[in-house]
Amino acid sequence: MKKIISLFFLFFYFVVFSQNKIVVSTWTSMMQPIQVENMQNRQFRLSAKIRQENGNEAKCAIWARVDNTDNKVGFFENQAYSEIKVTPEWNSFEIKGTVSPEGKTLNIGAFAEGNGDFYFDDFKLEVLDPKMAKWINIPLKNSGFEEDLDAGKNWVEGIGRNKITHAKNFSISTSGNKPFSGKKSLLIKARNIIGNMPHGKFADVNGIKVYYETYGEGEPLLMLHGNGQSISAFMNQVDDFSKKYKVIIVDCRERGKSTYDKTKELTFDIQVEDLKQFLDQQNIKKVKILGWSDGGILAILMALKYPDLVDKIACSGANIFPEGVTDEELKDSKETLARLIKENKNGKNDVYIDLYNLDLKYPNLKYEDLKAIQCPSLIIAGDKDVIKTEHTVKISESIPKGQLAIVPNSTHSVVVEKPELFNSLVMDFFEGK
Repeated sequence: MKKIISLFFLFFYFVVFSQNKIVVSTWTSMMQPIQVENMQNRQFRLSAKIRQENGNEAKCAIWARVDNTDNKVGFFENQAYSEIKVTPEWNSFEIKGTVSPEGKTLNIGAFAEGNGDFYFDDFKLEVLDPKMAKWINIPLKNSGFEEDLDAGKNWVEGIGRNKITHAKNFSISTSGNKPFSGKKSLLIKARNIIGNMPHGKFADVNGIKVYYETYGEGEPLLMLHGNGQSISAFMNQVDDFSKKYKVIIVDCRERGKSTYDKTKELTFDIQVEDLKQFLDQQNIKKVKILGWSDGGILAILMALKYPDLVDKIACSGANIFPEGVTDEELKDSKETLARLIKENKNGKNDVYIDLYNLDLKYPNLKYEDLKAIQCPSLIIAGDKDVIKTEHTVKISESIPKGQLAIVPNSTHSVVVEKPELFNSLVMDFFEGK
């Protein structure tokens, strides 16, 4: 779905759009590729020892991905998004999978997300020999991290396919701090990643607790993330905009650290009321809003319902009715929702079902409704966005003070693909008269 950003997409973004430079990211990975063309159709198991400190709400795990000869992905699993529990004490974790018939490379890695200290040791890879019914050890380079890290010779930062230099806010080294075995282990350390900062607060509004963080001083600027995102969606924007504005970023209900009321349907209208009560509580009388995807929809709705409160809005990848997305995207979303409902055991998919229903059912605006928006409005999309280009253009044309920016060679994630250009466009708009 357009706004439920999967981990696989984030992996893709990290490689394709951020190669050969420092990137801004909430996560990083150290990985090692193993050639498996002679192991196709065979089972494998990957294990490692992991512990973490100073990161109660952070995540770390092992991951494995098979790249096929046609460059498509075969097997993929990242245990950071399963039910594993990592503690300050060493524990062993394992991934089991099968090399696909077209498998070329098995990429294995250590993954860390959020602020904390993450330790990894004793990676082990085995492949099952079907004839002998025996697990065969596959040698890994520097599997216990007793040697120094040497990019290109053993472990490299990133997830493979292309060279990655470094993820900002992370430091990666070997450490002698209580290794599981030997004298060293791998240490990935992260600090100052938004969305999990010590100065973050909760506000009691509309029956829920809304988590928020503020940066900088000046006129208030509210940033609103997309459907499956959280505060961290704006990692590429906070530094630039906080030099001019008091940036306020919030986790919308059911996302990030914010809570929700299970007895109430997740709609855009209820989120608008969340935001209105939040801004009132913060004693904010006039605000600029930057919204990405569903956040852009919320910005439009805020401008419609509370015109005296909203100064300007900038919306990237927003639609005003479900059919504003491409036919393929709409079809995929319906199919994914049906699968989530079918596979929903013990409520494990409840939140995802809510998120998909939100975008499949709402919003239900008409173009003529947008004529009531009084504030200047910048409507942005990538030229390869999942929002139909004609829909984006029509939204801009329907707003009396609407301006349009279609960013070339960009997708629904232009916010992270081209942050310098995106930030400049929005800043010029906000500063313009």
